[in-house]
Amino acid sequence: MWPRRLQSPSSFLALLAYPRATAGQVSATAITSSVAFCGPSCLRQTSHLPNKNYAGAALLHRPAFAAAGVSKNRQLASRNMNSFFGDGESVPRIDRDAMAEIIEDVANSSREECGYVIIDVRGHDEVAYTGKLDDRVHTLPLPYIAEGALTLDEEDFREQFGFEKPRLDETIVFTCKAGIRSASAAKLAQMAGYSDILDYAGGSNEWFS
Repeated sequence: MWPRRLQSPSSFLALLAYPRATAGQVSATAITSSVAFCGPSCLRQTSHLPNKNYAGAALLHRPAFAAAGVSKNRQLASRNMNSFFGDGESVPRIDRDAMAEIIEDVANSSREECGYVIIDVRGHDEVAYTGKLDDRVHTLPLPYIAEGALTLDEEDFREQFGFEKPRLDETIVFTCKAGIRSASAAKLAQMAGYSDILDYAGGSNEWFS
């Protein structure tokens, strides 16, 4: 058996892309980051906004928002991911065999006895398409974790997400599609005060292959 171990979405994306931005720049940067992730159609909805002096906001008022610019912003966000999360303790990554063993432990005992909470951070549509890794796996999409889901009180968490909030003395096992979002979720969980965390690197791609 394996050993047990709120910001708005736009602001979160802004900090990913520009971790050294000052507090006064966050709102304008958030606008730019939102456009970078949702596409050129956002321009029509935000072209009237102020703060044109910011370099990020000025981008919104260019005649055209090229696809290359969107790609560049996404790459920038990816490169600065580690800078945003800081140098927290490394989260152990597990393989398919270890994940299967953990799921078996959860299936053969209660959550209180085994101490594991398995969370899939894919979107609900993705989970519906492939099915759950197991009926005992809870779905909590990454954007909700980024918005502070793990900092909610127990009652609000249960009401919003339909299962008991992980306790600090439980081991959270994160999974996603291919180990990218689960790694981000693990870092966010650390920021929320959790220390016993595992990350299934293969995700649903490996599990259902």
